Amino acid sequence: MAFMNQDKKAVIAAQLKAVMPAGWKYSLRVSDHSTLRLLIASAPVDLLNARPDDAEIRAGYRINTSGNYRGINLCHLDAEFSGDLLDTFEAICAAMNLGNHDNSDAQRDYFDVGHYINISIGAWDKPFKVAA
Repeated sequence: MAFMNQDKKAVIAAQLKAVMPAGWKYSLRVSDHSTLRLLIASAPVDLLNARPDDAEIRAGYRINTSGNYRGINLCHLDAEFSGDLLDTFEAICAAMNLGNHDNSDAQRDYFDVGHYINISIGAWDKPFKVAA
């Protein structure tokens, strides 16, 4: 059963701080005692428009019409980013999965994970900002 608490979060936060690029402002929180949520509030790079050219066609995305925020598809990071940003987000995901396990078997409808992770760029009430 997925479980996340403040003690686990503190250990992961220290690891995450080591891989987050300089100048990125973010927050990390525990949600529903099962999910670790990372909100990237600002960065010197425009993360909202950093998708590879054909990513929306390949992945069948519907773009957020406001353009102020979006969630990251963690299963297809290569459709979200490329180059150095892809490497950065892979390192972020690895840090957030510290101490996690996944013994799930979708064919048997059995799901067993240590905790879930969620990454979003901005939020509906706190738009992402490109820092100068």
